[in-house]
Amino acid sequence: MRPETSRPVLLAIALLLIGGAIAFLELAPGLAGPEQAQPEPVPSEATPTRSEKPEKPVEEQAATPETNSEEQPKPVEKRSEKSGAEEETPEQSAARRIAAKEEKFERAKEIEAPTGFVNADGVSLGGLRGEKVVLLEFWTYTCYNCQNVQPHINAWHDEYARDGLQVVGVHTPEFGFEKEYANVEAAVREAGIEYPVVLDNRYATWDAYGQRYWPAVYLIDSDGFIRYKHFGEGAYEQTEAGIRNLLAEKDRRS
Repeated sequence: MRPETSRPVLLAIALLLIGGAIAFLELAPGLAGPEQAQPEPVPSEATPTRSEKPEKPVEEQAATPETNSEEQPKPVEKRSEKSGAEEETPEQSAARRIAAKEEKFERAKEIEAPTGFVNADGVSLGGLRGEKVVLLEFWTYTCYNCQNVQPHINAWHDEYARDGLQVVGVHTPEFGFEKEYANVEAAVREAGIEYPVVLDNRYATWDAYGQRYWPAVYLIDSDGFIRYKHFGEGAYEQTEAGIRNLLAEKDRRS
């Protein structure tokens, strides 16, 4: 039987064993070799790294030329009054308009060799050009068809005179007694005609227009071109529409 070791000796041995175990545990990582470097996580596109400044917001980049590779569209520059083609003057515009009408329409003939006037001292279609739309009517006071048309002519005069319509009656006689000034004047008063009436006893204006019928209505625009004609009774709605259209055309260019 082995002899029993004394207690102080056993306690000293135990302490030495515990201290050696602790020292071994502290030295164990060094004995396993150098520590391996761990890779840093790659930042996402929306997350800036610590070593770089954050990128500008999208809105700011679009407004900064240096950060946008695409060329921005330049604003449209307003044409100065002195640059490029000069603006068309009113005279040039009128000349261009007249030239275009020359190719499409017939110019109205002037009143030729009148033998008298009722409700006026004189009438000139050239003097009305640029200011008025003209309704020119060939008639004679004994013509039954002319008498039927007359109320419509009077109504158009009353309705549109203030808007720029000038009615002119050309009285071309069918019979000899219709050439008498007093007879024509009385017929004008009886029919309630208030616009100028030209006595065409020599048929000069009648022939200038190549006339063959009573009554005959011509609409002449404010530039002096014949734009509408109608012979005989009827077509009242079409004629009035023509008056309105030509008055509107005059107003647009005024």
